[in-house]
Parts: sequence; structure tokens; C-alpha cells
Amino acid sequence: MLTIKKQFLHLMTHTFLAMLTAPLTLLLFGAWRGMTFNGPNFLLLFMLYLFLMFTHALERLLSKSEQSGSKLPYKMILFFGILSIGTLTIIFSLSNLILVAILLLYFVYSILQFYPYSMSNTFYEILLRPFFKILILSSVSFFSQANFIPLQLQYELLPLALFHIFGLIQIQVKNTAGSDRPMTYYQQLLMKHSKSLKMTSFLLAYATAIFQILNLSSSLWAISVFGLSALLVFPLFKRRFQGTLRIEQYLANYSFLFTLGYSLLFLV
Repeated sequence: MLTIKKQFLHLMTHTFLAMLTAPLTLLLFGAWRGMTFNGPNFLLLFMLYLFLMFTHALERLLSKSEQSGSKLPYKMILFFGILSIGTLTIIFSLSNLILVAILLLYFVYSILQFYPYSMSNTFYEILLRPFFKILILSSVSFFSQANFIPLQLQYELLPLALFHIFGLIQIQVKNTAGSDRPMTYYQQLLMKHSKSLKMTSFLLAYATAIFQILNLSSSLWAISVFGLSALLVFPLFKRRFQGTLRIEQYLANYSFLFTLGYSLLFLV
């Protein structure tokens, strides 16, 4: 049993797997829902996935440089920036100008959240990241499949946005606790109420998903799969894992499983 736990945690904190699932998580629900209204457009979806992989790599470079205070790796940033813009050009040929303009706005946000002024570990990050990464990208992925965006989508995205906030609070707490910089007033409040904030955002994510279930005719197996995903939160709250658990990678893979489980509830 101990070996199985170690293997499971090793898989959930695998860096390469987290790199693959992080962009997929942001597209999964919107694309899944969009396909129920129209036939799948796998080529456009694949190009969106590549675009998010490149921008995610760009974000990681900027984030690591900001946290360590080291010089920006301009060559790598330029490399992934060119790949992102190149992918946008292909997306334009497959879709339309509006979709590309929204993705270009997301690309600009990916840079501005770190440079020239960092939003990391601030309240602005809590406000803006769920908006761009959940609402905007889920709407884009839905539109890429269905060619329209229904009003109800924003309500269906609420559990995903809350879960994203839950993960973001986890990362902010870790970064603030491990930093030697003076804490801002927001960071002081975050550290003081970290346990209640993490628990509240986690419970709200699952509670709002349950409200969605009440309006759906979800299969019992789908509800069971989604319910079981809640068990994955325990390593994040157990003290013996706090010092060794690679939280960013674990949360990336947990977010994918949460999104997948939530998406299965809408399977007709």
C-alpha cells in the first residue's frame, strides 16, 4: 500500500505530466461542452493546445526569474514568444480575427502578470487569473467547437474558477512562506487566514458543482468519479507532505482530474 501511495504521488507531481495537463485543463471543459452543440474541430483544438503550451512555458520562465530575482532569459522568452505568435497565425487561418484577438490579449496578459510589474502573490492575481485562464480560455475553446458562446457557460464555469482560486491560494501561501521579502498587508492577511481560505475555496468549488448536478441528469458513475476526486485534496492539507510535496505540479494534475470529473457530469 505504501508503494502504491509513493507511486501515485510521484505520478501526481511529475513535472512533464504537469506540463502536458496544465494547458489541457484550461481547454477541456469548454471544448467538451462545445462538442455537444457541434461536431468536433480537432485541428483547431490542437493548435489552441500548442498555443497554451508555449505561453505556459513562457509564464514559467518569467515566474522563475521573478521568484529568484535572476536575469530574464531573453533568448528562451523570445523563442517561446515567436512560437506563440506563429501558432496564433495558424489559428487565424483556421478560425477568425475575433478569436485570435482574444488569444493575443491572453498572450499579453501572460507577460504583463510578471513583467514589468509582478502580480505574483497579490490580490490582483486572484482577480485576474481565474478571469483569463478559466472564463476567457474556456469561452475560446467552446467557441472553437460550437461557433457561439451561450450565456449559461459562465455559470457552468463557476466551480472551475473557484477551484482555480483554491489552487492559487495554495501556491501564494507556499511562495509567501518561503520568501524573505517583507510581506504586504494582503500577504499578512493571506498567511493569517490561509487555512480557512483554502478550505472555503475548496468546499465552494465542490458545492457549486453539486448545484450543477441538481440541474443535470448525470450518470451515477460520473457523479462517483467526480466525488472521488475530492479525496485528492488530503496531501495538500497533511503536514507531513507540506515540506516535500511539489505543490505546483500536484495542483496542475489535480486540476486536470477535477476538470475531467466535472466535465463527465455533463456527458449525456
